[in-house]
Amino acid sequence: MNIRCESCPGSFGDREVLLHCFDEKTRADAPLFLLLHGVHGCASSVEGNKYGYLARLIAQKGFPVCAAESSRLRRDREVFGDDRAAWAVASFQGKTFAMEVYDACSALAAAGAEYPGRRIVLWGFSLGGLLSVLLAGGETGRFVRQTSLEPIAFPGVDALVISGSGDRIRAEASAGLALPILNTLGSSEVIHMAASKVSLDFALFFYGGCDATFDEESSRRILRSLRLDEEKKAFHILPGVDHAFRTLNGAPSFEPLERMLEITMATLGQRRRT
Repeated sequence: MNIRCESCPGSFGDREVLLHCFDEKTRADAPLFLLLHGVHGCASSVEGNKYGYLARLIAQKGFPVCAAESSRLRRDREVFGDDRAAWAVASFQGKTFAMEVYDACSALAAAGAEYPGRRIVLWGFSLGGLLSVLLAGGETGRFVRQTSLEPIAFPGVDALVISGSGDRIRAEASAGLALPILNTLGSSEVIHMAASKVSLDFALFFYGGCDATFDEESSRRILRSLRLDEEKKAFHILPGVDHAFRTLNGAPSFEPLERMLEITMATLGQRRRT
């Protein structure tokens, strides 16, 4: 498998968005997948990384795939062990949601340039899912203007896969809103506006039955906002799966990622036949 790491302009900290590209025996008609991580997430090709694992599975099926890692002050999360809050503050203090939007635009532009002419499937987890909806609906400009950086032109999006995203965090999880990026998230209204403007081949929403961050209805509201025919969008609940799609019935497992990919590949096959 061919794996390489490219970089493109970032909005914050080291001013780099890292793009980990995976491909193996890529079919000429295969769309490009771009993976966008959740808030304070890390994406790489190292063993055990969720996004790297998923990217390898996608590439093995003949699809080019890029996993983007947004700009930050530092990239040494392992130093902080299980203290995710300390990692978030040390790495993202001062970074806004608008900056994260800019990074997503940059990643999409760079991935499109890396694999020109491909149809594009955006697969976003949690905050990455919200970014994916903004990109697909063309509602990024208002955020990019807040960064005082030059706008980035990016290719159109043909399909969405959204994992664990919602428009309102559970009350019991709201303490996390004080962390960087989340503390500037603002109203969810723009997410629904973007959803109402998409033009897509299909949209898949995945929801973990044990999600402690968003409730099911907060995710379904975004799905309902998508202006797509009902046969082009679907909502799947994965019983026993957590918000991050890392555990199954409380035990670490890659099965949730594999199950979501199985459904996504089946949907791609159906859309090609229609």
